[in-house]
Amino acid sequence: MHIDWTERAWLEWSAPQDAEPATRPAYTRVDSVRPEPLGKIVRLMLRWDIGTRRSFRIVTENGLVLDASRLENIVQDGTFPFSLPVAPVAIIPPEI
Repeated sequence: MHIDWTERAWLEWSAPQDAEPATRPAYTRVDSVRPEPLGKIVRLMLRWDIGTRRSFRIVTENGLVLDASRLENIVQDGTFPFSLPVAPVAIIPPEI
């Protein structure tokens, strides 16, 4: 599956998974978060613990739905846009 990490996406929220299914609302868009590029949202959510992620999903403008609690699996395909590596630091040998 090809994922366009520059595509705009947003978060949707549902009650925690341990809530009763009959009382748990369907996912609703988180209106306080404006749409951002998908890669930026994924980077942010990778910092959250799994328990927090379970209540969220990510939806792109094209309708792709990503389960936020499975982000590690999504980024393991090697195409996730990780930030560029920091330039190597020069190692100064200790004085003898």
